[in-house]
Amino acid sequence: MLRVYAHPASQPSRAVIWACVLNDSPITLIADPGVIAGINPRGQLPAIDDDGFVLAEMPAILGYLGAKQGWANLYPEDMHYRARMSQYLHAHHCLTRLATLKLMAPHVLVAFGGLPTSNPLSYLDNTCIREAMADGGRLATGQALVGEVIDFLERAYLAEHDFVAGTPQASVADLACYEEISQLEMANLFDMSDNKTMQAWMRRMRALPHHDTIHLFNIALGDIQTEPNSMERFTLASSQAIAALSDLPSVTVE
Repeated sequence: MLRVYAHPASQPSRAVIWACVLNDSPITLIADPGVIAGINPRGQLPAIDDDGFVLAEMPAILGYLGAKQGWANLYPEDMHYRARMSQYLHAHHCLTRLATLKLMAPHVLVAFGGLPTSNPLSYLDNTCIREAMADGGRLATGQALVGEVIDFLERAYLAEHDFVAGTPQASVADLACYEEISQLEMANLFDMSDNKTMQAWMRRMRALPHHDTIHLFNIALGDIQTEPNSMERFTLASSQAIAALSDLPSVTVE
């Protein structure tokens, strides 16, 4: 069985888990981040072990599984669609991922008193988060940046299409994008009432199967703007989310 090293608090992890669940692909979920260091040389989530073939980086994992397992719904064979998915995923880490690095993560990590670990191989991510946490106006700064990202996504990817890669239904590109953006509303960190195109896309994404189970961590964590996050709150949301995932027929939690 495919082993997936991931955690529901991790946005790239949720994208991989959701893709597998949507395709009824059986997985063994290892949710202990401490185990990852021996699997992924960068020590980051997610990673997979497919019968001895180990792979890290969310876009690579989604592309590999989509091709190998024939996920026609999320990874269609049409080369134009695949090129558009690839185009978005190549930009993801320096575009949509900023929603987490500059807005979500700084408000989550107050529970840890800062970055829980110092990974020299995550220099760029760590630098972004540290700068955001040191900013006394980090909420406004993060919101301004996220607003620019969302405006760009609406213009460049969603203005003429229902889904990010122009596919007839959600693709792996949509899953990756959604995990960074949707959490902001659940955490009360960004008001999208003026972003009608983004709102319509998010409604389409929320209609996908297993949405609430995959996002129970965010739902349980709730508003972390009005009331700052705490370790107790983070731990409870994590345990509830892992328990919910374990109830899915295709997921075994180790």
